[in-house]
Amino acid sequence: MANNDLSTQPIAVDTDALLDRGQRYCATAERCPADVEQLFCRLGATREQTDEVIGILQQQDFINPARYCTAFVHDKVAFQGWGRMKVLAGLRAKRLPEQSIQDALHNIDETVYAANIRKLIRSKRGQDRQKVMRFMLQRGYTFDDLRRYADYETDD
Repeated sequence: MANNDLSTQPIAVDTDALLDRGQRYCATAERCPADVEQLFCRLGATREQTDEVIGILQQQDFINPARYCTAFVHDKVAFQGWGRMKVLAGLRAKRLPEQSIQDALHNIDETVYAANIRKLIRSKRGQDRQKVMRFMLQRGYTFDDLRRYADYETDD
């Protein structure tokens, strides 16, 4: 007696279908290998399929870690006001190549970075100095950043 109940059988994922899905996923926004890996895991792909398809997507330039790092740094600094340390932690969490991370961090627009620091400090005007410092550290800024760009003296 054959078991025709498909609900108890593992779902087989076709590698060609994964490639198509990966291409569409990567075409909508910059993606890193960790993002695609997470998607494929949700879709039920095996480790071998995931590695194979990510390799193909990199060959086809749908996935480019250096390009992803540059876009991530730009967006987090320009639109969300993150500091270098928070951006660095975010990129390292994605398991990206250290050289790509460092290159992207090196290319931060210093005028935007300085303006972000000044704007954030102004937004906290009137608050306790320690509270402002904790806030800025949580946003990923360092004491050196605050001294350099905001003439904000700190008590190390």
